[in-house]
Amino acid sequence: MTKISLRTPINEPFFNPRDNDKEWQCISDALAQVPTGLDIPMIIDGKKVFSSNKLNNVNPSNGKIIGTLQQADANHAQMAIDAALKAKSLWASLSPYTRIQKMRDLESVFLKWRYEMCAISMTESGFTSQETYLEWAELIDFIRFNNYFYTQLLEEQLGDGWGETNQLVMRPLKGFTCAVSPFNFPQAIGYNLPLAMALTGNTVVWKPSEDCTLSAYLLMLALDEVGFPPGVINMISGIGHSSLPTILTHPELSALNFTGSFSTARAFGNYIYGAEFPRSNFPRYVVETGGKDFLVADKSICVKETATHIIQGAFGRTGQKCSANSVLLPDAEIWDELKQQLVMQTQSLVTTDVTERKADLGPVISERQFDKIKSYLDLAKGCSHCKILIGGQADKSKGFYVEPTIIEVDVDDHVLLKEEIFGPVLAVRAVKNIEHAIKIIELHNYRLTGSVVSQDEYYIENAVKLLSPYAGNFSINRKTTGAVVHMQPFGGDGASGTNSKAGGQWYLLNFISQGTVIRRHARTHTPSLGEKLRS
Repeated sequence: MTKISLRTPINEPFFNPRDNDKEWQCISDALAQVPTGLDIPMIIDGKKVFSSNKLNNVNPSNGKIIGTLQQADANHAQMAIDAALKAKSLWASLSPYTRIQKMRDLESVFLKWRYEMCAISMTESGFTSQETYLEWAELIDFIRFNNYFYTQLLEEQLGDGWGETNQLVMRPLKGFTCAVSPFNFPQAIGYNLPLAMALTGNTVVWKPSEDCTLSAYLLMLALDEVGFPPGVINMISGIGHSSLPTILTHPELSALNFTGSFSTARAFGNYIYGAEFPRSNFPRYVVETGGKDFLVADKSICVKETATHIIQGAFGRTGQKCSANSVLLPDAEIWDELKQQLVMQTQSLVTTDVTERKADLGPVISERQFDKIKSYLDLAKGCSHCKILIGGQADKSKGFYVEPTIIEVDVDDHVLLKEEIFGPVLAVRAVKNIEHAIKIIELHNYRLTGSVVSQDEYYIENAVKLLSPYAGNFSINRKTTGAVVHMQPFGGDGASGTNSKAGGQWYLLNFISQGTVIRRHARTHTPSLGEKLRS
């Protein structure tokens, strides 16, 4: 295997394009070029595939139809499986360093398409320019660091036994793999799931969320641009119930990489490990689901700064992050002062169409999500234990808009404190101490992110010991969101997933089958040198 020159990566810088006239102009120009009326194809074996059954692609900022997408069925799923299996042997036989080179080719295209990618995500998903730029930068980080992590794994050395040489082999998994990705990070998470599997020599059937199919299609265009072999990644689209059972029950499925809801993850697990489905292997299952992410605020906090951490964590990406700060547990002594600051900062937020430069928040992704979030707001309005401090309104007359909302509850065991809402809704319960906070955190089994804010080092040390086991990513004096590739590998356990830590070196091992090759050199019956000379 020929090694390649690959520097230790640095993270892609990011900023808010609306803060710079030149950058905002680039975004505006790209927004003007976003296509409308496009019938987005599936890509199977490198070819465009269309279905007679179409779904509408809707702009959540205004409710307008911007195109259509294909609803895949069992036949399309089987076509994608066949294409992945056909491509497997040649793709797996390539040197890992050759596959790394293809990923670097892909990175170069994404660098060139930066503004167009942001504009499409703003239009199709309703994310602000800052959120789309942050996501684009994270995608670049995933590609760069996964390449680097892979080289580190390939260079791993085993112990050298006496009279033997040991070799570690990093093989692709057998059969084919499947990625099912979410709507909330359609390019960073959406692309990373299939690309990480392909990097390690696997071929993939990919089903992105039906809410962000245009963003998904950009990856397929980029693969075509850099000459990826057909069938390495195959994209099917639409709602998964018509296509995914065919994939998940297939006997040659070797891994499922899934990000989505807990209930869907459980349903997929039944397919993968159900004894009624013939299986000659044990498929890898990598899961990242949701969170009910907490921030505990000590009475020693800087109120203004803490409020900023909370607002950013709760309402960034309109609350559509699995790491979003959806539960605030402030010390009762500081709550009244913190409450005033939270309301004041929330009042300053602008919720509008994200193509407007002033937008702080956009809409939620779809009418389905809008209705779910509104149901929690309606519940709060009718509950004597809830007090809406700010927000609480939801309007879909011109798009799927939900006001950033803060709700104070006066009981510990409340649904708003334990169910994931996945929208701009923050539930607050003032607490007496850390033990009280833990009692509320234990109302659910999500264990994704959490944070403690304090200026008291004794309090912090105790909080880290007591609270960090309840989060896969735990922060001190910062918001619950914003994990950075390599710096904070991301994931949680419990109902939040398998804690596989995307953005870290170990993540790639989920898609690698390790083998050892041992060669013995010492011989039991070697003649003496004299015997050898006389023979």
